[in-house]
Amino acid sequence: MSNVNQGSAACSISVIIPVLQGDSSWQELLADLRAFPETAEFLFISNGLAPPEFQDRLNSSGLNSRSHWHCTSRGRAIQMNYGAKYAQSDHLLFLHADSRLSDSAVQQLLKTLDSCPEAFLYFNLKFQDQSFLLMRLNSWGVYFRSHVLGVPFGDQGFCLPRSMFRELKGFNEEAAYGEDHLLVWAARRQGIRLKCTDADIETSARKYREQGWLKVTVRHLWLTARQAIPQFLLLIKDRILKCCQSKAPSPSS
Repeated sequence: MSNVNQGSAACSISVIIPVLQGDSSWQELLADLRAFPETAEFLFISNGLAPPEFQDRLNSSGLNSRSHWHCTSRGRAIQMNYGAKYAQSDHLLFLHADSRLSDSAVQQLLKTLDSCPEAFLYFNLKFQDQSFLLMRLNSWGVYFRSHVLGVPFGDQGFCLPRSMFRELKGFNEEAAYGEDHLLVWAARRQGIRLKCTDADIETSARKYREQGWLKVTVRHLWLTARQAIPQFLLLIKDRILKCCQSKAPSPSS
């Protein structure tokens, strides 16, 4: 893979990857991380100690000097917040361990960061097994949800300034699910711009094959709606209050 522009202002980036103990999908992601500039750092945040092969994998990928394995409590929100706390770069990129990024997708991300450094960025999502016809429906659904409804999910990769992440108070560690979903709604309530990089990120369709497409899809739709409706009502409430405040006459001196 070729290196991206090392002089890019957007190259100050920390890639945070939550890893569930015993999951080995991060190994395939290592090859993709080589496309990031040499100034990038990679934080693997797990609920377990680094596996014996971790250092060997890093050495073979050329990422040893800028990669770190951290151990904390189990929970994706907890692990990602932990990674953000120890990140050294100006921008944070949250990636799922089973994500895959092409060289061109990384370059497009950095170009978008250059032009929109204060935006909340995400990728278009593709499933690795697109031959599974029903997964194409899911891809179209993800596009509609993120581009039309303005609600991308964490498997699309979130990239945002570290200062913005702090203002949003990070991922909700008390949420039973959908910590990524809640972060997006928090950003929308604050009027933060959500922008797609127009590049693709791939993720596994394994759980759809193993658990059944209909079961997984219906469950996701139900949980999303259950969480989104109250967040949408809060967003409308905020906008009404702001509208009323802007129309209210200023107090006379």
